[in-house]
Amino acid sequence: MKFSLLFIFIFCISTKWAKAEHKVIDVDDELNLNESWYKKNKSEEENFKRLIEVLKKVPSGKKVLEKATEKAAQKGFTLYDVVTTGDGSLTDTTLIRRFAASNPGLVMYETKSKVYLNRHLRTLDAVLDFAHELTHYTYREAFNPYDHHFALKDFIKGTLEGRGGEVDAYMVECKVLFEILPNSGAERSNCQKVFDKKLGIISKDLGIQEFYKIGNHYGEFKKEIEKFSLNEKDLPFASDNEAIFISSAWGLPYPVAAIKEYTNIMDRVCKNDQNRLSLMQNKLLRAPASKEKLDSQGTDEQDAYKNMFEDFKIRCDKFTQN
Repeated sequence: MKFSLLFIFIFCISTKWAKAEHKVIDVDDELNLNESWYKKNKSEEENFKRLIEVLKKVPSGKKVLEKATEKAAQKGFTLYDVVTTGDGSLTDTTLIRRFAASNPGLVMYETKSKVYLNRHLRTLDAVLDFAHELTHYTYREAFNPYDHHFALKDFIKGTLEGRGGEVDAYMVECKVLFEILPNSGAERSNCQKVFDKKLGIISKDLGIQEFYKIGNHYGEFKKEIEKFSLNEKDLPFASDNEAIFISSAWGLPYPVAAIKEYTNIMDRVCKNDQNRLSLMQNKLLRAPASKEKLDSQGTDEQDAYKNMFEDFKIRCDKFTQN
């Protein structure tokens, strides 16, 4: 069946913060952690191979590399097929929804992910960003914004504290840093904020506390979640403490940025659902009025249109529909 591609949904999450200066550390004869990782005279694969050699030398780096390679292989790709360079570091997950104009009730979904690594970084920073983004790529669960259960609360929690979310990715980044620089890693980054000195481990609980700090955006945050019938009890980790971790995509603390992203996603989803409803309605209007046709396929299509329209009104009443 030939499908018309009517919707491509792109959801990107990127993590960015100020990087500290690092002393020169020789890993081998060719690689220096303080120099630029990206060499214009080398191919992308050659540049990534140099980073991979560094990650392979430490347990946390080796583990995420192996898992990412396994995931890529599940779709017939190598690791080099799913990584590329860019002006920023992020993991781009694309949800593609396909349906035929002649049969808009039949929908197919496909997800694709790509890791972009900032080509302007020093080698150590690139290694850390690479470990961070590979964690997103490997472990973050894909979501479907057309699902009836795609709610703001779950989106915020999944983005920050969910499997492969920002906290998990930052924990892997910090583990790699501490393994590469065991004596000075904590002093050179915000990783010390998620390190439990009593237990001697990087703590997810501390990470959650840090990523939910909103600072002077807390009032705005409360007003925004109230629009979705939520309050502070629904997101108990959110606080007005000074925010350290800021989303580069929105320039806001992560909980606030997640609301912006959710609203942006749902605006696009609702517009696309409007288009799909229009196609379904046009098809019903063009359908033959014979009793046989209505008794068989026609009735089912009318029911499908009615159910989708009712669902659309419930889900999209808060979002742009123009």
